[in-house]
Amino acid sequence: MMINIPDKVLLIKVSKLLSESKVVGTCLLFYDLTDITTKPRQEGDREGKPRLLFKLPVYSKNRVLLLDLDDVVHMESDGHYTKVYTSNTSHFCNLSLSDMETRLNREQYVRVHRCHLINIRHADTLEKIDDQYIMVMRGDNAARVPISRSKVQELKEILGLV
Repeated sequence: MMINIPDKVLLIKVSKLLSESKVVGTCLLFYDLTDITTKPRQEGDREGKPRLLFKLPVYSKNRVLLLDLDDVVHMESDGHYTKVYTSNTSHFCNLSLSDMETRLNREQYVRVHRCHLINIRHADTLEKIDDQYIMVMRGDNAARVPISRSKVQELKEILGLV
């Protein structure tokens, strides 16, 4: 489990303590991933404001991978967690999409829908089908990310279309 607090990213591992094949207790190990996943505080940063991520801790096959943010194509809310997509695979991250939004560079990552955040550097095509806008992302699966009506104007401005 990963915990996101304003100034830390913590990984918690839970292990059973066995004696003669019986569970006799539980051991919690806390790993502080803050320094290997976030940028140091800058002068003028607000106290309590989360540090920006430069690596994204995700789970894959009982391991924690530290993804480069440039490799992330888009993210999708999955309840209180987030599904992170690269060009050829997806990963589970137990940070929420709202946490991601506050901890990522706003010049690179744009919240285009309440359930979707995109890496603008991987945006390929903006399509309009009837009244719905869709962003087609680069990658093996050419993901089609819906754009909410309230975000269309902001996205067009970012892309220089207005």
